[in-house]
Amino acid sequence: MKYLKKTLKAIIIIIGIVLTLIILDYIRLNISYIIKKQNYIEVANIYGNKYKYAPQGLTYSEKYNVILQTSYNKNNVSMLYIINFDTGKLIKELKLIEIDDKDNKNHVGGIATNEEKVWITNDYEINEYNLEEIITTNNNYIKSIKNTKLPNRGDFCTYNNNTLWIGDFYLKPFYNVPNDTPLLLGYEISENIDYNKPKYTIKLPKMVQGMAITPENNFIFTRSYTNLINSDLVIYSDMTKEYKKIKSIKLPPMAEGIFYKDNELYILFENSSDKYFFAYPKIKKIIKISV
Repeated sequence: MKYLKKTLKAIIIIIGIVLTLIILDYIRLNISYIIKKQNYIEVANIYGNKYKYAPQGLTYSEKYNVILQTSYNKNNVSMLYIINFDTGKLIKELKLIEIDDKDNKNHVGGIATNEEKVWITNDYEINEYNLEEIITTNNNYIKSIKNTKLPNRGDFCTYNNNTLWIGDFYLKPFYNVPNDTPLLLGYEISENIDYNKPKYTIKLPKMVQGMAITPENNFIFTRSYTNLINSDLVIYSDMTKEYKKIKSIKLPPMAEGIFYKDNELYILFENSSDKYFFAYPKIKKIIKISV
């Protein structure tokens, strides 16, 4: 009995220490965000963060001057949001439907466009959509025109200079990839891309969530996992050549999809979702920072 009391007391003390550390870490993260907030400009609401939906991918269409954003919920159909770039207001939201008329309930992650097609990656698969149809449809859904299996996880993607880039999120043991080597695969755009034959194969760091490329061919990645640690914004020189890390910048937790426009980087945060009721601070707006 005496031993049991000592054990319970030790457990209570350990739980108290852990809770205290978590509270102190939340305070630290919030103070850090408040101090740095003057460097962030809020540009639009993040959509798809209610009913335990989790915002993920982000891209921009110059042709239509809109932001495209994805969100998923494993128990419900995944969503696509079209946002007016100038006003930040929602134009429409569309359910993502598979080519066989089934609801897409996958973990929709990356989204990219070349102003004709839109690509959305999810769970070792990539779905293609017609951008003009997305913009003009009066339906509350959009159906993919093609679904293709991927050789890698396909957690994020971006388009640049006639190349579609698709990459892996990796964090052992929760998110594994073959040979413990997360890859960034680059495909030259053609009518029928062979996803088993990438033009570029590049090894990635772990925990990459989003990607963008600058006009100077610098590669930018967001890296994050959980709300307990800050995100990283990592910039490399042209990764299609012999490259090096240029810099790393700390961001608030759970930075996800990004896109680059006019020397500024636009960033989505997953912790805006009510799925993460404990997240603090919650970043409920797409922000932009000067790169």
